[in-house]
Amino acid sequence: MIDAVRRELSAGRTEAAARLLRRNWLRLVLESRTSELEELCIEFPDGHDPHILLIRACCRDLAGDQHGAAFLRGQGMRVAADDFVVCFTTLLLAPDNATKAATADRARDALAQCGPEDDYPSALFLLGWTEVRLRRNFADAITLLRSASDEARLQSREETFRLAQSNLAFALTQAGAFTEAERILDGLPAAPRQSDWDRFEGGLPQSNRGTIAFWRGDFPEAVRLLDSIVVEGSPGNDFEAQARLYLTLSLIALGRAERYPEAARLLQGVSAADKHGISWGTLRSVVGAWLAHAEGRDERALAIAAPALVRTGAAVAHALLGELYARLDEFDRARQALALAAAMPLPQYALVSTLVTSAVLSAASGRGRQAHEYLDRALELAAREGVLAPFLTSDPTVGDLLAAHAKRGSPHDPLLRAIFAQRDTLSRLVTGILTPREREVLAYLRTTMTAEEIATRMDIGYPTVKTHIRAIYRKLDVRTRRAAIQVADSR
Repeated sequence: MIDAVRRELSAGRTEAAARLLRRNWLRLVLESRTSELEELCIEFPDGHDPHILLIRACCRDLAGDQHGAAFLRGQGMRVAADDFVVCFTTLLLAPDNATKAATADRARDALAQCGPEDDYPSALFLLGWTEVRLRRNFADAITLLRSASDEARLQSREETFRLAQSNLAFALTQAGAFTEAERILDGLPAAPRQSDWDRFEGGLPQSNRGTIAFWRGDFPEAVRLLDSIVVEGSPGNDFEAQARLYLTLSLIALGRAERYPEAARLLQGVSAADKHGISWGTLRSVVGAWLAHAEGRDERALAIAAPALVRTGAAVAHALLGELYARLDEFDRARQALALAAAMPLPQYALVSTLVTSAVLSAASGRGRQAHEYLDRALELAAREGVLAPFLTSDPTVGDLLAAHAKRGSPHDPLLRAIFAQRDTLSRLVTGILTPREREVLAYLRTTMTAEEIATRMDIGYPTVKTHIRAIYRKLDVRTRRAAIQVADSR
């Protein structure tokens, strides 16, 4: 394709070369030939042609040069009139959800009017890719990506097929259709090489598998999978960023306090701004607040979480935020977070989380019957895909509700048995991994020394000692020094 364009340029047939470029630029982007594509654009006699500028902007964005991409897009958008090129470059480059959503609606019209000079399979994929990131209709996104897969297969477009399938797996994962997502991931063709698009998206299969493992409550497996793609010091883009967030949550679930400083550094590497339709700043704030809570810094957790409570567009983040606020006895804020989560379509696993949190809030308000109604709905939804994580929290209210629910009798007894078994497994994992430093602090807890005195004796900061004590209490599932010593002795 690139050679064909160059032949037309060499023969002085600039318009024919431009038509070929318009027909194939999106396919070249998806097939990771962006460097060659940009070089080709530079060879055109009219470097200020709006289409050339917009295509170069996409190349710059994929190369990580966001400033260059913004400049070129601004130059191209001032005069570009071709709806197809404008729409599909904007889908790649849109800086925020509102722009991306409006462009996606226009792109549907452009897609319906695709002509012989337009790339239908690639455009279909990109529209599906966009809808996944907008999170406004997963069913629609899944339909678009299925169609893109079919078109790519019929036209022997192997790389477009692979990308459509991998993003279909991502869409299914985000929607909570874990079983089908795993089936597609199992059959996913291997990338022939590290591609520009893979660098752009970064680690989709393992990130998806790790996400599924997290929500199914297999936190050790989630850590194993996510560790394999997280690289400290990397840009932290897209799926690698998602992996950082779920890795941090998995480490918290396992009480891996020795890795909390690393998790904090990984979170700092996640963008604080929205990009490609994802509210990274909100996600980072919520997970950062969870980490601060795990470290025993609840005031810090509240401060970190506060900005997320006034933002919209991150349903899963707000579901997790609601759970955190309930843990901190901030019940009014928990309800606000759940209302924000409910303002967008919720995937099943996040809906399970909000229902469990709603059960906790109802129990705290003395509405026991309503609490069990929420819990029963949560169990019904969770059973479909084996979603266990929301039930595995160390919050004693959840444990009490589950025990009471089992005694009442439930149509979800098999799932309840699985939850209790996983809670026992997690408890053994957590209590068995006191770090050497935590064991040293536990030894001092057997004395009458205060936390300040322990800090002085160990030559570490008082807040660090408090963090260790909080981690010990959490791992031993106790609330006092005396109880910690008793549980440690009994084991």
